[in-house]
Amino acid sequence: MKTFLVHIAKGLFNILYKLFCATTKRRDEILFFSRQTNEPSYDFCSLARDFEALGWHPVILVKKLAKSSVIPYSGMVFREIYHLARCRICVVDRYDPVICMLNFKNDETTFKGSVPVHTDYPAEPVVVQMWHAFGAFKKFGYQSLDTPEGHRSQTLERFDIHRNYSWVVCSGEACRAAFAEAFGYPKERVIALHRPEYHKLQGLRRSGGAELVFNDPPIALFAPTLRKSKTSPHPFRDAFEHRDELQGSLRAKIAWSFHPLDQGLSAPGDVSEALLTCDFVVTDYSSIVYEAYLLGKPVIFYVPDIKRYRTSPGLNADPLRVAPELCARTEDALIDQVNKVACDPEGYRWDALERFVAQAFDGGRDDCVETLRALAERS
Repeated sequence: MKTFLVHIAKGLFNILYKLFCATTKRRDEILFFSRQTNEPSYDFCSLARDFEALGWHPVILVKKLAKSSVIPYSGMVFREIYHLARCRICVVDRYDPVICMLNFKNDETTFKGSVPVHTDYPAEPVVVQMWHAFGAFKKFGYQSLDTPEGHRSQTLERFDIHRNYSWVVCSGEACRAAFAEAFGYPKERVIALHRPEYHKLQGLRRSGGAELVFNDPPIALFAPTLRKSKTSPHPFRDAFEHRDELQGSLRAKIAWSFHPLDQGLSAPGDVSEALLTCDFVVTDYSSIVYEAYLLGKPVIFYVPDIKRYRTSPGLNADPLRVAPELCARTEDALIDQVNKVACDPEGYRWDALERFVAQAFDGGRDDCVETLRALAERS
């Protein structure tokens, strides 16, 4: 039944797209679209301003929609398809079913098993997947197929997930291979490019000075990654259940920050206030480690479930193997690590964090706007 409904939706989407293409002309318009947030990201806003200054017309469509919101979602789909028929460039930051189910010109896809190999890119519009997370920490997309934390192969095939991208953007050269696997594209279609948020976070770090000055008492932000499966262990949730006892053992004040999507909330559009105001971060497998690094904040990895996480969804970068000095596998070890950083921030092992994070940004181009314009002209 689900497959039948998907085919109906796909047919309606394509009829509507062809109708709009026949009644409108493409122009220098750039569409920014996200269905997981109620506020445009810093990247979207910054790029929109830059393109507008160049004479382009930017359109930003963002909305966090519940699965039961049929009427609002239908209106969003209508607007998105209308602008897809008019724009020259579309930038997305997550998976979007509408784009993946449309039949753009020149798109060709073959399969190796259940993993797609996109041999050509759509001529119009140019669709750029500017993934919202820095680095390539945990496995995702086609890398984590049929694991509890990943998608089922049937789901990816049914919805043509991650189809129709012209280009995929990642944060550094070392991430390109992982992103190619995750999205099912040749490595040549993955570009290492520094998003506007990268420059913003670096600027915030410079403005704060080189000296590491903590609050009194220091604030430790506990920020785990999103758990998609209810069957997956969640050590941070377990710790939260006895948070008062845990807090009593620490020489830092805990600020809890579970992933918004884990709680049915809108995805963040910018770096969180909690990250900006904390002194250091405790996470498991969240890409917040890259943001913290750019801001010059110490990071501790709390990974008691790492053996299971290595298989579901899997890791591209393994903190226990790359930076064991920063890892805690038990709650007692976590308490020791937190208290050590809180009492002696200057003794933090920056070399270990550098070893884990730095390559995620190496080789990334800084000319984001110019690159996007060039990609549109090349296509």
